[in-house]
Amino acid sequence: MNLHRKTLVLLHGHGADDTIWDYVDAVINDEFTIVRPNISLFTFCQSVEDYADELHRFLTNAGIFKFTLIGHSMGGYIALAFAEKYADMLEGFGLFHSTAFADDEAKKVQRGEMIELLRKEGTTAFITKTAPNMFGDRYKELFPEKVEAHIEYFKKLPAEALISGLTAMRSRPDRTAVLAAMPFPVLFIIGMQDKLIQFESVISLSEYPKQSYPFILAEAGHMGMVERPDATARMISWYMGKI
Repeated sequence: MNLHRKTLVLLHGHGADDTIWDYVDAVINDEFTIVRPNISLFTFCQSVEDYADELHRFLTNAGIFKFTLIGHSMGGYIALAFAEKYADMLEGFGLFHSTAFADDEAKKVQRGEMIELLRKEGTTAFITKTAPNMFGDRYKELFPEKVEAHIEYFKKLPAEALISGLTAMRSRPDRTAVLAAMPFPVLFIIGMQDKLIQFESVISLSEYPKQSYPFILAEAGHMGMVERPDATARMISWYMGKI
């Protein structure tokens, strides 16, 4: 038994929960201690800083003080806020289909529209509208039933929790300086078919840290851990071996 196993914290994004990591977890959990916080039910956070503080409380209460943090989408925004406040706890860091740039004005307007949709029509309308855009065209063509299963499963999320997440994402600041200050290599996993986080934008972002490991999932959208689980597991495992 390895008593010095590294700890890996995987933080899911908006409109999902920690089950998105099921496959990756199953493949690499014999190598690392994997922690998967579930923030999908939080209705009391109004900023990514609030979520970061909750993550800090959760981890310290569990006796976890040193780890690598990889955040997917909104999980990446929270991870960056966490890195800004609690940098001494981190041994490694990764952005998975995520960015350190703030929302532009058009994106802020879109988030406002989604908040209104949730208030007026609820979670089912929101997930039905947004979830298909999280997958690449190739995956949707090959596995339409899996996209439908994703929609059915996540329609149960509370509308108020989804509104909290959208509110937090809309108001977050640019945190490229946080990336630039990181003392270890930073992992980037980028989907070529990602409709939510543009490929070119994340490639440019990988120039901020002192050292970056950008990986590209050629046929993935915004859900690489589901669309390309084997490749995702290999990328994360390789990165964990480098830090």
